[in-house]
Amino acid sequence: MVVEALIVKHVEKLSDEKTIQAIQENPYMQYLLGLEKFTEKPVFVPELFVLVRKRLDHDFFNMLTLMLAETDGSKPKKEHTDEDGNDHGGTMKIDATCCDAEVRYPTDSNLLEDGSRLIDRLLDKFCARHKVKKPQTHRTEARQAFIGLIKKKRKGKKFIDKTKLIQIRCLQADFQLFLDFLGKQSSTLLACFSRHDYKCLQAAFKMYEQQKMMFEQNVRRCADRIISIYQPHLRPIVRGKAKATVEFGAKIGASIVSGYTYVDHVSWDAYNESSDLGMQLELYKKRFGMLPREVQADKLYLGKENRKHIKSCHVNCYNRPLGRPPKEENDTHAEDKKRDIGKRNEIEGTFGTTKRVYRANDIRAKLDQTADTWIGACFFAKNIMKFLRGFLCLIFEKSGLETFQKRIMSIFDSMEAVLPTPQGCMKEIN
Repeated sequence: MVVEALIVKHVEKLSDEKTIQAIQENPYMQYLLGLEKFTEKPVFVPELFVLVRKRLDHDFFNMLTLMLAETDGSKPKKEHTDEDGNDHGGTMKIDATCCDAEVRYPTDSNLLEDGSRLIDRLLDKFCARHKVKKPQTHRTEARQAFIGLIKKKRKGKKFIDKTKLIQIRCLQADFQLFLDFLGKQSSTLLACFSRHDYKCLQAAFKMYEQQKMMFEQNVRRCADRIISIYQPHLRPIVRGKAKATVEFGAKIGASIVSGYTYVDHVSWDAYNESSDLGMQLELYKKRFGMLPREVQADKLYLGKENRKHIKSCHVNCYNRPLGRPPKEENDTHAEDKKRDIGKRNEIEGTFGTTKRVYRANDIRAKLDQTADTWIGACFFAKNIMKFLRGFLCLIFEKSGLETFQKRIMSIFDSMEAVLPTPQGCMKEIN
């Protein structure tokens, strides 16, 4: 039931609460969820979505996609056997993209302000729970420096560095005060902090160390840079695209087989997608019991090592060879290369559709495991809509084209009294 609710959520682009409201008002959605009769009560509480996202992952939705391919008979068939005894069949199209998370664009001043606000909030929470007097912090000084920066229309480098220095010193003093204050209290009193508070506090400590190191060494990059203390799993991923040179989200490697998309790799760190090729060939063999007949990928996947691996697996791949281009190119190879480049565009269109229509480019799940499920659900929603379109076409094929033409003729006949039908159109239909 919850999986069907996830499909409704991503197809209709609704929040968790509005998804429950839409299902509560729509009998067709309740039929999709498997209910025996219409009910006006909520099918479940919206918080159940979070629990389900924690238990599922993208591999679960890949399994459901494989079941769809088996149902409509689009699984690749065996075409030939190579000299090593491996079966081959079907075509696999592979590529990688980045699914952006819903996060504010990170700046150093914003991160330091978040850390200062977090320490102040945790102190308020502890003192209010146990009725202890709150110690004096540097929150006001750090806040005034931050407000002075964001209100300034033109921010020079000297003024930004001056503000960051004030924020770093205030945050350092607040961290020391926070640890000393908690050290004087009983350890049993720390139970008022939730697991999320400890996670954010740990990310704030790491963020402070990174910001202090970059400021002292006058550099603008560091390893495993924290861009949000509330989503510490996010990392900046340099893409070099025209829209944005840096994206903040998950980098995924996906493959398309017979029109269905499978999410093969999800990583929150930047990596070279060419390393996914061997893993994707193994996943193809695990899913379909054979290797693909042909792999369609861009030139980034086809390095020297990957070309050797593809050749050892006896898999076809038509692309530009390495080294200096030949003076006279083989016409047959040029046509195959041009054809494969055109067919490989399907995966680019799939990425665009899944991001724009099913919100794969607006990940609103705040945890890394729930965001993994969000990505898998977006691609599965796209796959199931493809399955339903094929099922609808099958209904028209079974009913026959003549019945469809008669239906169109009856519609034109009913419109003659209102709008005269051109005779040319009638002749074409007949």
